[in-house]
Amino acid sequence: MESDTETFLREKAIEMERRDISRTYIGLPSDGISILGYVTVSIKCLRVPDDNCLSNKALEKMNIDGATGIAQSYLIGQLSRSKDSPRGFGSVLMEVALRQLTVSKSAVGCRLVRLDCYEELIPYYGGHGFRPITRNDDGTLNQMMRLI
Repeated sequence: MESDTETFLREKAIEMERRDISRTYIGLPSDGISILGYVTVSIKCLRVPDDNCLSNKALEKMNIDGATGIAQSYLIGQLSRSKDSPRGFGSVLMEVALRQLTVSKSAVGCRLVRLDCYEELIPYYGGHGFRPITRNDDGTLNQMMRLI
């Protein structure tokens, strides 16, 4: 049976690359046969609600448009590692994503990185410097942010 990872890589990631919507970075072992994991980065604006969980200092650094409540942001859209990947490989993927986004920041600006995650992943992403903002519109995911 095909995994969600394989389905995403074959059906979505390639098309998103072709359309210049995102970039997916794939971690391969030295044998090059399997996939250890991947991370996808993109650009997606973030609407910051008035009832967010952030400090005034963080909100100020996000460059939120006062009229719309929208902040320009990078997005870590997917981060997945295989069960066969070495311990800590998710952190390696996160470092790859943040390094690429830091290069983008130097080239075009924007200091905000966002992601959406399930409740059980908040501590994991919190360990990588992300802070909760609010729940997404349908309430199924938590929106988190980090400044770079």
